[in-house]
Amino acid sequence: MPVNSRRGRRPADHDDTENRIRRAALRRFAESGFDAARLRDIAADAGVDAALISYRFGSKMGLWKAVVERIGTLMLARLTTAGGASETTPPGIALAEQMNVLIDINCDDDAIPRFFLRDAGGNAERSQWAFTHMSRPVLDHFMPFVERAHAADHVSAPMPELVFLTFAYGVAVSVVRRDGIVTFVPALADDRAFRQSLHDSLIAPHIRHG
Repeated sequence: MPVNSRRGRRPADHDDTENRIRRAALRRFAESGFDAARLRDIAADAGVDAALISYRFGSKMGLWKAVVERIGTLMLARLTTAGGASETTPPGIALAEQMNVLIDINCDDDAIPRFFLRDAGGNAERSQWAFTHMSRPVLDHFMPFVERAHAADHVSAPMPELVFLTFAYGVAVSVVRRDGIVTFVPALADDRAFRQSLHDSLIAPHIRHG
């Protein structure tokens, strides 16, 4: 019996098609916002018929929610497989390593911070969905690192949770506004220098031994 005909298994091209649609939707939502993004444009970008999007995701809102879920899943996968998880790693270094991964996630695909800064807070239903499926899981992942670093006196702020939240927001805004930043600091057009500057500005001042 062919593998794809087994009960409960989805053909590989099914997953590939859905991933293409999600990637195309992420970029359209990031560029245009939820209200202005059109399913037919997303379909054209993904190389599929618009009717297929409606069939697979139900509606534009259904597609938007699927994009959020996928981003949240991919972010957690990168964070959980990154350095800093070892119990022998000093808590400040472990937290800094995780924060650097979040910098890389935002810099590797700037559609992610553009998407959330543009769309995640403009509507109550979307805002709650983004919080439940992306923001809350990422925060829950980070809090043990934050708490261990704080307990070890490796975080130089009395409210380390706020340090992390302002860090995450600062990274997103800096990535989205990078072109404007580069006009003032041309050296930051270099990707490595830009990422290092985010570490030096948003992580290093707050983390001891990290």
